[in-house]
Amino acid sequence: MKTMTRSIVRITSFFTAVVVFATIGAGLSFYLSHRKVVVVSTQTALAKFAQLRAQFPDQPLVDMSLRRASEKPVASPASAPLHSFHTVIFDTRGEQRIVSITVPFWFARRCANRNGEFNWLGELTFLDDTEFDPEPINLSLDQIERRGPGLVAYLKHPSGGQFLSWVD
Repeated sequence: MKTMTRSIVRITSFFTAVVVFATIGAGLSFYLSHRKVVVVSTQTALAKFAQLRAQFPDQPLVDMSLRRASEKPVASPASAPLHSFHTVIFDTRGEQRIVSITVPFWFARRCANRNGEFNWLGELTFLDDTEFDPEPINLSLDQIERRGPGLVAYLKHPSGGQFLSWVD
C-alpha cells in the first residue's frame, strides 16, 4: 500500500510540475510575442508618431485634458467587433525606446478593473512599465466598444515622451 501511495504522489507531482512549467512557458511566449522594444533616437520616434497620428484624423476617445472619455460614443449598426488593442509608447526615461504592444481585445478585458474600467494610463500598456503608468484616466471598456475601432488615447509629455493607443 505504501508503494502505491508513493507512486501516486510521484505521478501527481510530475504532472503538476509539467502543468506549472507549461503555464510559465505559455505566459512567457505570450509576453514575447505581443511586446516589442526598440532603442531609438528622438528623430526616429518623432517620425514614427507622426506616421501613427496621420492614420487617425479623428480625436482620441480619451480627452487627456479632462482625463476621461470626451463624448458618449454611439456605435453604428455596422460596427465591427474589436479584435486587437495596440499601444505604442516613446519612453524617455533612461534609454529612449519605443515600446509597441499589441494584445487581443479579450486580454484588455482581463486587464481592466472588475467594473470594466481603466483608472491609469499605465493599465493600457499591459506588458511594460513606462513613464505614462501614473497618468490618471477614467475610461471603460463599454466606451471603447461603443466608439468602435479607432484612436483611444494620445498624450505627449513635455520631456518628449509620447503615448498612443488604438483598437481595431
